[in-house]
Amino acid sequence: MIKREELKQLITRLQDRGADKVTLSAWSSSEEEFNLIYKELNLLRSVEKQGLNIVVIKDQKQANTSLNQWDEAALSTALDDLMIALESSTADPAFDIAPYREAESFFEGPEELDAGKVVLRLEEFAHSMKQDFTSLSFDATLTYEKRHEHYLNSNGVDFEVTAAAYGFNTMFTAKEGAKMSSMNYTYFALSDLDKPLMEINFTRELMRQICQQVNTSPIPVSFTGDIILSPTVASDLVYTLIQQQLGSSALITKSSRFPDHLGQKIFDEKLCVFNKPTDERLATSSFYSSDGFRASEHPVIENGVLKHYPITLYAANKTGKQRTMGPADNLVIEAGDNSLKDMIRNVKQGILCMRASFGSPNAYGDMSSVLKNSYYIEDGELKYPISETMMSLNLVDAFNKIKAISRETVNFGSTIFPYLCLGDIFVSPK
Repeated sequence: MIKREELKQLITRLQDRGADKVTLSAWSSSEEEFNLIYKELNLLRSVEKQGLNIVVIKDQKQANTSLNQWDEAALSTALDDLMIALESSTADPAFDIAPYREAESFFEGPEELDAGKVVLRLEEFAHSMKQDFTSLSFDATLTYEKRHEHYLNSNGVDFEVTAAAYGFNTMFTAKEGAKMSSMNYTYFALSDLDKPLMEINFTRELMRQICQQVNTSPIPVSFTGDIILSPTVASDLVYTLIQQQLGSSALITKSSRFPDHLGQKIFDEKLCVFNKPTDERLATSSFYSSDGFRASEHPVIENGVLKHYPITLYAANKTGKQRTMGPADNLVIEAGDNSLKDMIRNVKQGILCMRASFGSPNAYGDMSSVLKNSYYIEDGELKYPISETMMSLNLVDAFNKIKAISRETVNFGSTIFPYLCLGDIFVSPK
């Protein structure tokens, strides 16, 4: 890992070559990976990585480069190339770096790998799969990653982070004779291994569902009804909505439908989306932003009202807006008032959507999605698993028709989301 003093020397070196402003971001990580393959713990490996990103501004021009090694020869070549690229770039007065603040250091997560507990949890998980889900094929990985970061700029910003977390990932399918379900997966980060993996974030329920999904049927007819989004799908759609309508690119390109709407109600009053970068419930916090500011908690949307644009310093300068919270990396929607069972019971006709595949919506927010690992709901009952089905919606309209939010939530380690029920969504057989 490159040391703080070496980074400070590098800033001076770039200033001596004419740079007006410099930002450096250096990191190193070590990862211990434990794998279950063919239901057995049979692969252990260690991976070490490092990186250095350099951003330079001179005469309102900006250039950047990234390195994964920084011996003197590699560094000299990179700096030469960087200064050449800087001269040929286009000037933009919006380029800037974060202002001075006092240096801060942060520590998070387990200091050391508990290898014994890793093996215990994986063997326990494999035993549960063999005993309770005999028709399933699966792979699983449990990692322990320790990361060290330095972020410095020529204004005196100085952040240092040492953080560690466990990460669990499993992919699985079910097979009965010649029939096979589609694939599903789960992933989450953890600060400890105090609970069995099967009992975290509805993992056991996902396994039970995939066993049912060997036999699927199409929905009976096309219809407009309610869609209950799993926390995984809900998080994907909310991030997409915020990035496409409220984020830096949307405001810079003037593609947002809400370019000057701070303080205005633009979504259903049930929608409250907070950025909580250092929430104690999260295993992987964000202590500083990508543009060099101390990360802090802010509502993006509160009771449907737009409270902050989650934009970078560059986007703020480019659009003439104020940078307040910065990019939103740790979104949280808190638990609602309804149980998932009650949400299902209140659906006349709809879908419980557990997984979805979709591309980017158009600028207006229109999009289509293929629903997978999902269930048809009629008269308040889950009727059967469905074959791949199409969902068409407008993101903005959909989040103006939230019918319910579940008490149950999933903590992915960096975000927390409940189930969301959206009304008046068009669904059709694929």
